[in-house]
Amino acid sequence: MRTILKDIGCCVIILLCIVACTHKKAALDREKFTALLIDMHMADGALSLSQGYSTNHEKRNYAYYNSVFDKYGIDRAEFDSCMRYYSAQAALFDEIYDIVIDSLNRRLTEQNRRLAELRAGDSINYFPQPDTLLLDTLNPVWVTEVDSIVPGNYKFSTTVKFDTLEKKRSNRIVAFFLSPDNKDTLHVREIRMSSDTVRRHYEWSQYVDSAYNRLIIKIADTDRPEKLKYKRGRIWGTTLYRPYTSPKTIERLKKSLSPGKAEAAIVPVDDILLRPERSKVPVKSPVKR
Repeated sequence: MRTILKDIGCCVIILLCIVACTHKKAALDREKFTALLIDMHMADGALSLSQGYSTNHEKRNYAYYNSVFDKYGIDRAEFDSCMRYYSAQAALFDEIYDIVIDSLNRRLTEQNRRLAELRAGDSINYFPQPDTLLLDTLNPVWVTEVDSIVPGNYKFSTTVKFDTLEKKRSNRIVAFFLSPDNKDTLHVREIRMSSDTVRRHYEWSQYVDSAYNRLIIKIADTDRPEKLKYKRGRIWGTTLYRPYTSPKTIERLKKSLSPGKAEAAIVPVDDILLRPERSKVPVKSPVKR
């Protein structure tokens, strides 16, 4: 009998200890704990998008979470204690998570709205020419000038089909951005065009900063001006977009325009504008059908 009473007494003591620990004051009050949970879930989202949850990034993940704990003046052990404290009160814990979910949804809605505004110009085609351009005796090379260039990452694409064959790949797509004072140009990577009669798609992408405000594009420029009068073909589906680019990507692209890396691509614009044009084609030539 004494043994039974002793066991009962031990159980009561253990139960009282558990209850006492459960109702021990948490390191964070309800408001701060709710805010911490919101930040923790934001951190979860950031980590899953940037690197995932592999073992290779375990230390980095802990550092990320520790920065959240530091913001609220607690450590991991105190966070775990708060979780036990509030989760033991089911009704209160549900109320807290209702606030967390509502806050995350509102933030996501606002971010989607802002992202939609930033991407509103993604579908604007800045190429000013008609959809179809013909290559013939009058227009063997198409030269187009795009005004009012603003900083951004520009993506150009076009489809070309020649009706005449050439033995050498003498045709090319040339593009360069001009500065407002006409002293510098930023050349885009030159594209050599195929010399067959198969339909080909060409594209390039180039970030440009505020140093430049115009863009010149030459389609089917050639190294062999004597062949211009024989050139025949068609250009269509030409687009020039400036899609939304994340700030992180912009910073990376800006580094590619640093003086050390961009110096080889920048030459005095007078050398280009004063050089005789092989094709003798004016800017913004009318479409010949």
